Amino acid sequence: MSRETPNFTDNEAAIPARRRSNVLGLAVLGAFAAVLALIAVDVVAINGAQAAPVRPVVNVVKLSSATAVEPTVYLTVSPGIKPGPDGQLHDAFSVTDFTVKAGQAVKLVINNTDTSDHSITAMAAGVNIVVRPGTHTYTLLVRKQGRFSWICTFPCDPYSMTHVGYMRGYITSV
Repeated sequence: MSRETPNFTDNEAAIPARRRSNVLGLAVLGAFAAVLALIAVDVVAINGAQAAPVRPVVNVVKLSSATAVEPTVYLTVSPGIKPGPDGQLHDAFSVTDFTVKAGQAVKLVINNTDTSDHSITAMAAGVNIVVRPGTHTYTLLVRKQGRFSWICTFPCDPYSMTHVGYMRGYITSV
């Protein structure tokens, strides 16, 4: 009885191994694409949830031709948002200069997009507002006239804490 042996060439024997390799490669690419899609959805959801609504300053009251007092000011404090001359992004308040009428309260609606507290502290003006994460309403009240420097007293970005327009500014009380 004669037995026939299969007549495979080396190339034909490698075909099933190549198919397994191709299937495995496609499975890895599919899994990678699924992970990228989930990351993209997460980024879009987070950015959409953190976007602060644009709100204009309302009810501007003129005291003179040069001074305007804003009874309601909408602002945001954000980490790593404002570029500095060093080419880096730094923590910053969107509004750092306030003009108020002495003895008249100004409402601050602040959206703190950071995960930590910040502050608007001007000891000479008797102001110490602790700004918690999230959107909250605070009252800025300066009882005497003058120009007062304020600073965020909570440790954050060292550059921002030492530069006006970031985590420091001025309160002018007329």
